[in-house]
Amino acid sequence: MSIKERLAEIGLKPSSKFGQNFLREPGVARRIVEFGKPIDAPLVVEIGAGLGALTGELLDLDSNLIAIEIEKKLCSFLRSKYPSIEVINADARFVDLNLLGEKMVVFGNLPYSFSTDILFHLVRHYSVIDKAILLLQKEFADRLCAAPGGRDYGVLTINCGLFGDAVKGDIVPGASFYPKAKVDSMVVIIRFRNSPKYGLDDGDILMFRQVVEASFFRRRKKIGNSLRSSGLFPSQVVDACLE
Repeated sequence: MSIKERLAEIGLKPSSKFGQNFLREPGVARRIVEFGKPIDAPLVVEIGAGLGALTGELLDLDSNLIAIEIEKKLCSFLRSKYPSIEVINADARFVDLNLLGEKMVVFGNLPYSFSTDILFHLVRHYSVIDKAILLLQKEFADRLCAAPGGRDYGVLTINCGLFGDAVKGDIVPGASFYPKAKVDSMVVIIRFRNSPKYGLDDGDILMFRQVVEASFFRRRKKIGNSLRSSGLFPSQVVDACLE
């Protein structure tokens, strides 16, 4: 049965609001799971399980599996197809991952419109996540994994790099989805640290993020001009710090 037929059977149309593009090639799902191995975590959490293209591959792992899905009808379908797993009907951006377990591995085919929100939600829960294997829009993945000095390197790269190391995987063409995606995607793995980079504590992190945001506010200007233009810090404070 095709994805289109399956969706019609359960009375659902792909939602642009939720950014629903369903993976339709089993080989891609297998490659995503293989890219994340070895998986020796007691818990695997899948974000945006949809029709279970990735879920079926994750069942082969020797871990407890929790699927998070925002669409109620898809949750009912997943519970029927995979009765052995726990399915949470919720927006992943608001699920407290601390309550699910520790040292979990997260998988997800993230909707393009929510990628930033979900990624930073994972970053906020870095202490309970071992690694995350995500399917992201290629342009977003390029920014996340960018090296210093290029045009893709910026606030996203640095803020996520504070908590983990991101590495690119395979490119997945837009034709691998239903409906067909307008752009290509890319698999990315993020291995989270036990503590933030540079020895920062919780009180430092907010200031660190503000400085990073201000530094890139006018990325074609000298850093002093960018910091001043952001309005986040008084000019005299910027001058004193640079001096």
